Amino acid sequence: MNSSYFKLPPDKQNNLINAGYKVFSLYPYKKGSMSFIAGEAAISKSLMFYYFKNKKEYYLYLFDMAIQFLSDRKEESICGKKKDLFQLVNREIERRLRAMHDYPYLLQFVAKAYYESEEEIKSELEIRKKALTWIGKEDILKLIDYEPFQNPSDAKELVDIILVIAEGCMLGREELSDAKIREILPVFQNMMNSLKNHYYK
Repeated sequence: MNSSYFKLPPDKQNNLINAGYKVFSLYPYKKGSMSFIAGEAAISKSLMFYYFKNKKEYYLYLFDMAIQFLSDRKEESICGKKKDLFQLVNREIERRLRAMHDYPYLLQFVAKAYYESEEEIKSELEIRKKALTWIGKEDILKLIDYEPFQNPSDAKELVDIILVIAEGCMLGREELSDAKIREILPVFQNMMNSLKNHYYK
């Protein structure tokens, strides 16, 4: 990668990242055109190849950035201390929505890249995928405080319900404005309050 890329203002770097996330979330690696990406980023194709020597380098850079971003989010969330489930979930949903605001196609890109089978990049993706960490059901069950539950054995079922609701709230919302984020969060939090009243003492 050309070091000149890192001298670009942050907004222009993010523009190039988001253009790639969008195109590669819609198309597999082989069909993702650098010309199309350049058009999304509103720069010339020659400038794209000035910053990145080829499509492979660019794609792997996008994946590396995704790993860094998602890992940073996990580090923000896990610190060993037992947490109230609903406080933990609300914070995570807020972070996820903010991530979607800054990088609208990040999660779709990662989901598609995770199963990418193109031989040109498959082996290098496999190495990188080992560093990709998620906050999932098992992580949550290890973090939460079971004392507030009416029946602690219900925790696993409740986490399943919350994860399904969370995915449903975010489904199809690839491009979120601050106003849309403010609209979604109260709806989600109202659902969480209903569950809390049912499962907690």
